[in-house]
Amino acid sequence: MIATTPALLIQPDGQVEEIILDSHRPDQLRCIGFHVDGARAHRLGRQAVVHVGQNGETVNNVARQAWMSVTSGSLPPVLRGPVVVTGPADRAGDFAPLPALSAEAVHRASRLLSDTFAVRPSVSVAQRPGERDWQCDAYAVKRGKGSGRWGFAVLDGIGETLEARRFARRFAPIVARAAALHGDPARALTAARIQARNDNGWDFDPLSDPSAAAVVAVTDQWSPLIRFAWCGNVRAYRLTPTGRAVPLTRDHTHAEEWRARGRTPGPKARNVLASCLMRGAIEAGAVERKYTRRLLLCTQGVHAPLEEWAHGIGDILDLAADAKEAAATCVADALEVAGPDGLAHDNATALVVDFTQI
Repeated sequence: MIATTPALLIQPDGQVEEIILDSHRPDQLRCIGFHVDGARAHRLGRQAVVHVGQNGETVNNVARQAWMSVTSGSLPPVLRGPVVVTGPADRAGDFAPLPALSAEAVHRASRLLSDTFAVRPSVSVAQRPGERDWQCDAYAVKRGKGSGRWGFAVLDGIGETLEARRFARRFAPIVARAAALHGDPARALTAARIQARNDNGWDFDPLSDPSAAAVVAVTDQWSPLIRFAWCGNVRAYRLTPTGRAVPLTRDHTHAEEWRARGRTPGPKARNVLASCLMRGAIEAGAVERKYTRRLLLCTQGVHAPLEEWAHGIGDILDLAADAKEAAATCVADALEVAGPDGLAHDNATALVVDFTQI
């Protein structure tokens, strides 16, 4: 029978997980998915051992801080990727449990870095129903307690019905929470799609009828990137340091498909979706946070009238004093202009994120 011993797994994103692993040396790291050929073991005095793979992954700053906490300040080697911390090995090669004081030092290092270097975004949302009977847009902001990630989601329910509103309101927090948990926006949309398809409580066919367009973004305190994913015609923009609004998404509509084929789309083609949360393409991308002064997630009721009537989204985002003013101005200006096809009177939602590094 193989003995087991408690240990700690430290991820580069700051998550610290208590694990049970096989204590005998040949199998010690395989059972937790940390099987790395030639993993190195670094002694931390007499109390602990740090195990790390020899690879080129992200520097694990939490593991390095934990090293300094356990050793009262000695400089650690460069630790990359996931790191496992155990107690010392006995003569037979089995690792002892990590002493309680050492384990607490690891957790303390994780909390310290999360509190000190966390990206604390300033978030504001403005939302108005326009001339619709129901507000079918929905949004959600979630933060992963263990990881420090932030997930932002905006959904545009398709159709002017209570069912569309119920669908968007149900899945906006689900998408944002999954994105904050896993750090993968496309995975969050895919998981929500599976869940929605398995739910038989909707009054539409998930394989043929549209449900909601969606955009989701994630910021991670340990990553220099903002990751995003989308389906349908809900958009994401970033404000550059020079005050220009750059679209990060490309609409999944018949109009865009026709343009890609060199054809001129009809006036209503932009309202016909080629994908949504239930079906069709899910695209993803990333942008460096240091080149993003502000992030805007918005529904068609915001971006369509502003672009049609040449209201500069970049000017709105650049001149606003804070996220609250930026979101409110985007929605107010979108509803002020009167588009000939009535787009200005659609549901309008703008979620704006300002990033500050503390």
